[in-house]
Formats: sequence, structure tokens, C-alpha cells
Amino acid sequence: MNAASRDTSIARVQEELTTIARRGTARVRRENEALSFVDQSLLSYIAANPGCRAVEIAAHFRLNRSTVSRQLGALAEFGLIATADAGAPGRGRGQALHLTAAGESAMRDSSDTVLAALTERLSGWAASDIENFARMLERYNDIGDD
Repeated sequence: MNAASRDTSIARVQEELTTIARRGTARVRRENEALSFVDQSLLSYIAANPGCRAVEIAAHFRLNRSTVSRQLGALAEFGLIATADAGAPGRGRGQALHLTAAGESAMRDSSDTVLAALTERLSGWAASDIENFARMLERYNDIGDD
């Protein structure tokens, strides 16, 4: 593959990823779900890493710490996350986070909705194509320690 073909293919990947993101946003608006894709990704990370801190989340998603802090603040306001010592002074980025019961429920409901939509979207695909697609996405998301 020459450089021009590679660039064209990369542009196609960008277009397709943008379409996926737009469809996800449209689904949230259409179904009036409480969780955006960003909310769900943050809750999912916290669920998988109980006691994590905002700085760890920022590093994982390669986001600015202030952006993550604002997003976490909104989740806390909605009662979806809390700190281990929620009543203690000095709340901030260094606090260990966990999901509340409401956060667990919202994440589960949202995840079920997304999984059902994905299952429907892939219903005509061969199992081997789904496996290959999953493997390619894992490879794409494996950003390593760079």
C-alpha cells in the first residue's frame, strides 16, 4: 500500500469512528438516557477500578485532569459516584472514587441498552467477522505506555 492509499484509508477510519460517536450521541438523545457515552465510560472505568482517582482516569483516557474533574463533578452531583470519604474535608482530584448504588444501576441499564443495540447491529455478521472486529478494536485501543 502506498502512502496516498494509506492516508485515504486512515481518513476512512476517522469518518467511521466519527459516525459511531454521532450514532451513540443520537441514541442517548433519542432514548432519553441519563448517561452519555462519556458518562458511561467514566462509570465503567470506576466500576472496574474501585478506589481509582481522577488523575488515574485522566491518564487512562489521555485527557486533561481539569476536564475529568468537571465530568466527575457532574456525576457526583447526580449521585452516581462518591468518594470513600465523601464527608471529609479536602475533596478533590486525590480522592478515591467508587460508584453509588444509583451509579451501578444507571451504568447497568445504559450498558444493557448499548449491548442490545450492538447485538442487533451485528446480527447479520458471521461469528468470525465479529471476532476479527473485536480483535482489531482491541489492537486499536492498545495504546501501550507511549
